[in-house]
Amino acid sequence: MTLLLSPLVSDDATRDPAGEGTRPCLSALIGAACLPAVASYLTAAVALAILTAAGGAGTSAAGVARLGAAGWLAAHHVPLIIQGAPLGVLPLLPTLLLGALVAHGASRVAGRSGLTQPAGAGWVAATIAGTHGVMGAVLALVATPATITADPAQAAVGCALVAGTAAGVGLVRPCGLLPAALRRAPGWVRPGLEAGLWGLAIALTAGFVTVLLALVVSAPAVVEMSGPDVASAFGLTVLSIGYLPNAAIAGLSWLAGPGLSVGALSISPVAVHAGPVPAVPLLAALPQGPGQPWWGLVLAVPLLIGAAVGRRCVAASQDRSERLRVLAAAATALAVGSAVLGALAGGRLGAAAFDPVDVPFGALAAAVLAATLLGGSAAVLLPLPGREETPEGGPDTDSELDAPDPGFNDAAHSELHNSAAPEDTDSSAVQLGNSGAEGD
Repeated sequence: MTLLLSPLVSDDATRDPAGEGTRPCLSALIGAACLPAVASYLTAAVALAILTAAGGAGTSAAGVARLGAAGWLAAHHVPLIIQGAPLGVLPLLPTLLLGALVAHGASRVAGRSGLTQPAGAGWVAATIAGTHGVMGAVLALVATPATITADPAQAAVGCALVAGTAAGVGLVRPCGLLPAALRRAPGWVRPGLEAGLWGLAIALTAGFVTVLLALVVSAPAVVEMSGPDVASAFGLTVLSIGYLPNAAIAGLSWLAGPGLSVGALSISPVAVHAGPVPAVPLLAALPQGPGQPWWGLVLAVPLLIGAAVGRRCVAASQDRSERLRVLAAAATALAVGSAVLGALAGGRLGAAAFDPVDVPFGALAAAVLAATLLGGSAAVLLPLPGREETPEGGPDTDSELDAPDPGFNDAAHSELHNSAAPEDTDSSAVQLGNSGAEGD
């Protein structure tokens, strides 16, 4: 409590060695909050200026600055309205790059200020989130082009949420946020979360590989959708690269079963309903023909990922019931992460045939949860080949201790028994000698 009430100064003389009572100085907070915001805005402005120049359209410095404002809001995943048409399905790659920049800045200010406690992390994350929220509201009000608008309240909340989340991620390790959050949680929660996040990374990689394979197969359509000239091809290629994370999430949804839809077009491993798609090279990966019989085999991929998560849960504990609890936590983390990513990957796209782009995140979470529990339970409950386990999941140490050594035969046992009592042998020989002397 004293940390929250003390002034925003850095006093090395009174700093607690363990990190308690420390707080970043005001200049460090301002730098951590403003530098990523300004750097990301300038990056957005320069990138959009290059794309505009490559397309042959000239614009003034003020026009570039306004385009940079719109790009900055889009990087914070704030929905835009372009000439009256909503644009809510936004590229996730700029959001990831922005988040990495903010997380790095927050981590650096924590390291320089000696922050090691969760309370100190709150000041950094709150300052960064508030700065981005205020800047988002201002840009939405006065800085966007006349043909592009955004709701200021939505911009403030969206920018603050994205920046605050990224700052929190950057402060997890230096400020010990995860141990603090799980201090009262059971011991199986943390390995479950780690296994779930690992499984989510594997699942997204599988979705990304699926999209790349589909693009390779559809290479002629990709070339056809790239535009008639080099400038168009360059712009559409950059646009497609920006949406690659969205495509990886959609690929995961297709592997899991729920699939995705773009307007009237909807695809899943079991059915395809044809419809028009925007002329973007990345969307050439979407199949337009009827579904193939072998597509159903891809449903085994989430089960295999679940089995891999289950093997990590086996390594987390020797007790079988404990492993199942770890698996439940991992499956829940994987399902919740899939739902959040599915909600971010879709959105409104105009008001015509392409609207909306939908990744059914609720169905995706349910499918991922079921596949992880099924595949993971099989990996947890079935023993590995050549390895026997007790019902509790550990080796039968008692039977190993009681079992005789195969190389220990009866003769060796008898010899060891006789040598174990040398005093008895000597006393018997003495008695025999004495009785012989009396007989003589």
